[in-house]
Amino acid sequence: MKSIHWKDIAELVGIAAIVASLIFVGLQMRQAQDIAISDGNLSHAANKIERNNLIAANPDIWFKGVTGEKLSDTDAVVFRRLVQNVYDVAHFEFLRTRRLGQSGISTFVVAEFSAFLFENPGARDVWSERIHNNEGWRTILLPDQSSLSDFDVEIRADLEILDRQTD
Repeated sequence: MKSIHWKDIAELVGIAAIVASLIFVGLQMRQAQDIAISDGNLSHAANKIERNNLIAANPDIWFKGVTGEKLSDTDAVVFRRLVQNVYDVAHFEFLRTRRLGQSGISTFVVAEFSAFLFENPGARDVWSERIHNNEGWRTILLPDQSSLSDFDVEIRADLEILDRQTD
């Protein structure tokens, strides 16, 4: 009888050790996820700083461009790249938050970029031209797939709402 008792105790200790190791692995996974989220936040902040520095380095082009003023050919190239940088920062943040399951934040990112386009007609023109061109090429090259990303589809929907509000 004594050997059975020790056997039961050994099994309980083994089960407890397995449960403890699973809890430890779970805590490690949570910590790794927190570190990854923090790294993503840091990268996003660095991207925003770089974007803002590029805009600050070209204030006349940026101001003329966002207001829709006529730009020289070379300034138009710079302005398109600046708008693309603003778009890229927002798009990558949208994708990152979607992957993390933070749909509320990704919706906020879309709304913020949509408002930026709505308030800055020159930037909206650049974005619209780029979307139009990409749609054309993607329709030819990828006929069985959607020609727009979820990000762009949501921006279009937001812009339609904003446009209706001002009519």
